[in-house]
Amino acid sequence: MKKKSIIYFFVIALVIGFASVTANLIINNTLNIGFNNAFLDNVIFINTKTDGKASISLDGKTISYEAKELTSINEENILTFWIKNENTQYDVEAIISCSIDNISENIKDLVSISVEPKNFTLVSNEVKSGEVRIEMTSVVTESIDGNFTCELIATPVEREETGVITDTCVNALNGAEPVINGKLIPVKLDNNGVVTYSDESESWYNYCEQKWANAVILIDSPSKTYNVGDTIQESDIESYFVWIPRYRYRLFHTDQADGTETKLNSSIAQTIDLEFESKDTLVSNGSNDGEWLTHPAFTNFDVNGLWVGKFETGYKGSTSKTTAEVSSSDPTKIQVKPNVNSWRSNSVGNFFKATYNYNRELDSHMMKNTEWGAVAYLSHSKYGINEEVRINNNSNFLTGYAANTKDANASATNNQPYNTAIGYLASTTGNITGVYDMSGGSWEYVAGYLDGATGDSGLTLDEIRNTYSKYIDVYASDSTDITYSKRILGDATGEMGPFYDEGIYRNNWYNDTSYFVNESLAWFVRGAGCSSASYTGQFTFSRSSEAGDSYASARLVLLG
Repeated sequence: MKKKSIIYFFVIALVIGFASVTANLIINNTLNIGFNNAFLDNVIFINTKTDGKASISLDGKTISYEAKELTSINEENILTFWIKNENTQYDVEAIISCSIDNISENIKDLVSISVEPKNFTLVSNEVKSGEVRIEMTSVVTESIDGNFTCELIATPVEREETGVITDTCVNALNGAEPVINGKLIPVKLDNNGVVTYSDESESWYNYCEQKWANAVILIDSPSKTYNVGDTIQESDIESYFVWIPRYRYRLFHTDQADGTETKLNSSIAQTIDLEFESKDTLVSNGSNDGEWLTHPAFTNFDVNGLWVGKFETGYKGSTSKTTAEVSSSDPTKIQVKPNVNSWRSNSVGNFFKATYNYNRELDSHMMKNTEWGAVAYLSHSKYGINEEVRINNNSNFLTGYAANTKDANASATNNQPYNTAIGYLASTTGNITGVYDMSGGSWEYVAGYLDGATGDSGLTLDEIRNTYSKYIDVYASDSTDITYSKRILGDATGEMGPFYDEGIYRNNWYNDTSYFVNESLAWFVRGAGCSSASYTGQFTFSRSSEAGDSYASARLVLLG
């Protein structure tokens, strides 16, 4: 078997003085011996963890490392790094060794450096971690400069398989597969909307083909007992849900300042780079462009995913848009179905308590602002529709509809239901398996508010800060309409900038409405309404009073 080599260098520059150590770790590719250069591009660092500070370059080749101060003998700095072999043609055999360079002999008695493991193998598409330890072994009485060098020699080994690993999506979710608990039933949806009880042991979703996992909860007294393979009658379904797997994403616009700029000549919408992961994977904590961040919607609850209401919440028993305007916190009135009138004219507190009490076994709650962001980002990745979803312009506030034409005005008839070719365009996947009503329909209250501004929400400050704290995203108390820098990474607000003023504030992705919360309008609303035309989209965000609005609904979420 033919083997070829590549060498990487870890250069650790240390400044030692008066019981302190600082370090910089730089990884440089220094040798290329005549084989496919793609090998160099596909062995990359993907994450770090350290007592000090570390960041990974955009190309994955460099870790910049600043150690924390050392103040006592035997105190250590530990840099943990994760390296991934993304090659499909090569496995990797690696050897790491460390030495002290350009430094006097006496310093070797003051500081030690070690790395583990010294030898390891990375098969195709595998991730492994290692540690570099810097320890002060003696008292330091004067400032001394020097360098440590750790040399990583990686040898690619051609795989015996031809064609090797293809993107079949067999393991794409990486442990974040759908969790079926409680009353949830896994289902497949035919293109015409027919619902079939699915066998969990068989393939009932494929995120690489934009086919997201769906599940339903039945009404309390269904017409029959259903088994795997049965067609489930629509009248027996109380609520539909879609699985949003846990993922990390590559940060792309972290430096948005407050205020507005100018409208750009064209959209800056981009495919959001993300990777699915399980809750057993080390959390990525990036904060700068190009770094990875495990989406906070998942880390907040430490779950493998979310079951998100497939449609806006409806009011059980309503027969018109008027009869769905009810002020109530009754959880038994919740239904999440297509072609029903969305529940409106309800306060934030009522929506919050109704969804919270819907199913405590599955930790039900009103969608948070960051959870909206998690769905929106997944929709704009290679796993989703990867464009703006079509507006639901149904003026009767019927769920799951899509306008016949882009940016259409509100209408009772100029639209099609969820189970039609036009209807699919209002889904986050572009097909029937996605989440609907994220553009148009009703504005949707989300659990995200300006700190301290409870107003007429029906929630007390004590409830928000204590009883329900993990179910509500909190934003700075001095927020105003255009303080976009106060966003939470992942909530699909400030990251959608830059923003401009065209009579209303808009973003430069799809020109969607973009208002931050303020003291008098303290709760976020998302998606816009049926009459909002070009202002709508999964990246639309604005603010509203908390007392209840005839144009505002909410969405139900369960934990996986």
